[in-house]
Amino acid sequence: MKQEQSIADAERVRQLLLAWATATRTGAHDAILQGHDPDVLVYDVLPPLLYRGADAYRASWSSWQPQTQGEDTFEFTELDVVAGSEVAFASGLIKCGGTLQGGRIFEDLVRATFCLQKRSGEWLVAHQHISKPAGA
Repeated sequence: MKQEQSIADAERVRQLLLAWATATRTGAHDAILQGHDPDVLVYDVLPPLLYRGADAYRASWSSWQPQTQGEDTFEFTELDVVAGSEVAFASGLIKCGGTLQGGRIFEDLVRATFCLQKRSGEWLVAHQHISKPAGA
C-alpha cells in the first residue's frame, strides 16, 4: 500500500509540474504559480537569480520575459520524480524558446529541480531551481 501511494504521489507531482510548464508556455500567468507555496524560494537563470516568495517572482516577469510571436516552446525533455509521504523531489531538462519580434529564433536547454511539500493533502513547490550551464 505504501509503495502504491508513493507512485500515486509521484504522478500527482508530475502532473502539477507538467501543468506549470503548460501555463508557462502559454503565458497563463494566473496559473503559473498554482501549486507553489506563497513563500517559495526560486532560483532562476536571469538576474537577480534569487526570488523569495511567489509575489517577488511574479513581479519580475515583465522585466525579463521576451516578447515573442507565435507559440513558444517550454517543455520537459526529461522529468524524474521521487515522492515520499510528505516531501517530493523532481528534476529534469526543459527545452525553451520561441521567435522574437524581429523574427530571430532562440532556443535553450535548461536544468530544473523542484522540492515539494505536501500540505493538507496538496503538493506545493517550496523550492524551484532553474539553471543553465555556463558557456551553454
